[in-house]
Amino acid sequence: MSDLNSKQRIYLNKIQNEPEFWKLNKLRLSILFSIGILNGFSVVYADDTQKLSNTQKIKLTQSSVKQDPVIQLDPVVVTARRREEKAQDVPTPISILSPKTLETQRISRVEELQQALPSINVALQNPRQSSIAIRGLGNNLASDGLEASAGVYLDNVYLGRPGMAVFDMLDIAQLELLRGPQGTLFGKNTTAGLLNISSKAPTFYSDNTLEISAGERNYFQTKGSFSHALSNTVAGRLSFYKTIQDGFIYNVYNGDKLNNTDRQGLRGQLLWQPDDSISVRWIADYNKQDDSQGTPLIYSKGPIFNHPIYGANYNRYTDNTRQAGVSFEDDNIYSKKTASDASKRMFVEQGGSSVEANWTLDNGNKLTSISAYRIWNFTPTNSDNTVADATRNIGVAVRDKQYSQEFRLSSEKNANFDWVTGLYYFQQNIKNHAYTYYGADADTVMLYHNSALREDISNHATHILNDRSSHTYGYADTKSYAAFGQGTWHVTPKLDLTAGARLTYEDKAARIVRLAPIGGVEISTLPLVQQNSVRAQLGAYDSAKLKISDTGYAGILTASYQLQPESLLYAIYSHGEKSGGFNLAVGSAPSAGAESLKVKPERADNYEIGLKQNLFDNRLQLNSNLFWVNVTDYQTTGTQLLDNGTYTTILGNAGKVQSRGIEIDATAQPIKGLTLNFNGSLNDTRYQSYKNAPVSAFASIVTAANSQDLTGQRVYGVPKWSANFNFRYDLADYQGWQPYVSGSYAWRDWSYGNLDNSKESIIKSYGLINASFGGRHQIADHAVDVSLWIKNLTDKTYVTNVEGFMLGSYNAYLGQPRTIGASLKLQF
Repeated sequence: MSDLNSKQRIYLNKIQNEPEFWKLNKLRLSILFSIGILNGFSVVYADDTQKLSNTQKIKLTQSSVKQDPVIQLDPVVVTARRREEKAQDVPTPISILSPKTLETQRISRVEELQQALPSINVALQNPRQSSIAIRGLGNNLASDGLEASAGVYLDNVYLGRPGMAVFDMLDIAQLELLRGPQGTLFGKNTTAGLLNISSKAPTFYSDNTLEISAGERNYFQTKGSFSHALSNTVAGRLSFYKTIQDGFIYNVYNGDKLNNTDRQGLRGQLLWQPDDSISVRWIADYNKQDDSQGTPLIYSKGPIFNHPIYGANYNRYTDNTRQAGVSFEDDNIYSKKTASDASKRMFVEQGGSSVEANWTLDNGNKLTSISAYRIWNFTPTNSDNTVADATRNIGVAVRDKQYSQEFRLSSEKNANFDWVTGLYYFQQNIKNHAYTYYGADADTVMLYHNSALREDISNHATHILNDRSSHTYGYADTKSYAAFGQGTWHVTPKLDLTAGARLTYEDKAARIVRLAPIGGVEISTLPLVQQNSVRAQLGAYDSAKLKISDTGYAGILTASYQLQPESLLYAIYSHGEKSGGFNLAVGSAPSAGAESLKVKPERADNYEIGLKQNLFDNRLQLNSNLFWVNVTDYQTTGTQLLDNGTYTTILGNAGKVQSRGIEIDATAQPIKGLTLNFNGSLNDTRYQSYKNAPVSAFASIVTAANSQDLTGQRVYGVPKWSANFNFRYDLADYQGWQPYVSGSYAWRDWSYGNLDNSKESIIKSYGLINASFGGRHQIADHAVDVSLWIKNLTDKTYVTNVEGFMLGSYNAYLGQPRTIGASLKLQF
């Protein structure tokens, strides 16, 4: 029993030495021994905790003979096909992060996943303006009326907004990245892939952790998790976190430090297991964020050129803002300084509840029901990021709620044929409120470049935008119904054929209403040219009710062949669709019509071939695959410059897009205690047809062009090459302590930062280095882990996202600078 930890030995001694214990704990014992006692405790689930689990993902073993440790990688169990299987036996490209990996690399937020996973790109300005792209597909920022191409699931519940995943990842059991269309078995059709996040379930034994971390810029984080049996049939788990840190962008106007962090969250769970055949898991969570995350800096002020009227070296941004009294010139990404006379805040409140029930029938089939409800509320406070009184507050507040219900029936593991089938319902109700509060300098900053108004603006004789406010209200309601099924035929012991399909019907409705402008000088008293300008830019508009009904299809055909016992070759064809949507912004609708706010469905055909290998007596796991994805009517969002100097959201279909490339994911354990991982991708994603793309600020300002042809160009937000390397080395025990050291390097190629593919928006390539070292000490049933860590070792200034701002300029959002800190973790 040398492989047992102290808690497991105490538990087993009670079973062996106390007969009354058998009577009081029949449920625990039935679970314990039904898994099987073979050869000491052997974990087969990638939890990295080496603890006993009531979910039957470990095997109890018993042996009086101590064996030498075997140097090999542990198998990992996933549910990519809605049943528990070893990841290496699943014929699909999938990358997995365990709790130990997340902890070692100090990955706690979704936007950090691109430093650990291949073919994923996370763009984050703020929780609303966020997106997850897989294989270059899914860069859809700030689109309230459009679903993501890459789906996110939390404990088997689809998250209808990418921003619902913007929180600290708490008490995670496993994180899986599935690449390619996944619509057959997962609740909503996803044409690019999905991120599947699973939290740790309640346990019928003590599983408690408490961790405190502190670091530079007053970084402080505390998080904990407490789990135990509440009765013979009920277990509970409670988890929490609180994270704060000062910002690193200095506002020279008032001395504030912007881009600070203030997040907190709580999750409670109950698990009811009256017997081995039934389990019901209830989860409720709440997360809140109230800080200045998402503070931008000027990345480019737009084109400098010889203007036919205003002369040489003309720049619209500089010329207009200087006219309003702005003289600060040190606002760039390297100075990390800005000058703003208005506040920058955002508030996010989200949470939900789900109940998952699993019932194993007498014939071995398994019936699953998942019921869920979630809310997501977002309220921002933004400005023009200058000391001019141009825009006092601008933003889009969102209120979102969703309901979902899934019923699933899966067969018992069968030597000939396995199958899964089910029904799915999803309802989402989203409302947004776009608002702009203009100040006394609004005409100067936004319209001074207009030659017809320039002289009057200089003489303070215009009242077009000054001291007015504009409010637009929109909603989008979705009802989605689906039936799905998938089966695997084990043709021979080595050959499997899989086929699956999903039929989805969706009804969507939306409406966008812009109210007449409020405040300012009475419009009817203005000169006619100013009256027309006010109405053109801020006039009332009502789209009336818009409707979309779509029937979508998803399917998959897979063939896999076991070349050798540890080598799996597979080929996949999959088809995915997601329904159309709406642009919940007025945009060009007053002139182009309300139908221009609609977006057609997106369809993807994916072809790939892959090889999964376990080599050198399972010391090396090497997975590689080639993929080719053709997308029709790719849904994409961006921004386009308007005459008033501001940008509007552009939502449309980019014709055809092609994504093709290579992915590699390798994990090795060459010696005891040392684990190495390398993953990388070549991702060539291009527009095959996009003839009416938004034009760059340079072309718009200099040539007055309003569209361009991006056919053959790279899709924005997609680095062609990316690579991640990380290691962890657990050294031999030293005086009761087990020291360890870890490190990682993540590199990303350059990419375009905005839909217009302008050179001014290019995000340069960068590499990040993280490192940590520490030690773990076991004290009876308790453990202490102390570590020192550093993130962004070289203090690299790097850009994570770019957006078109005002007057032809571009804003950039920066990743975190170097942070050094320490953590103390207790397990008891």
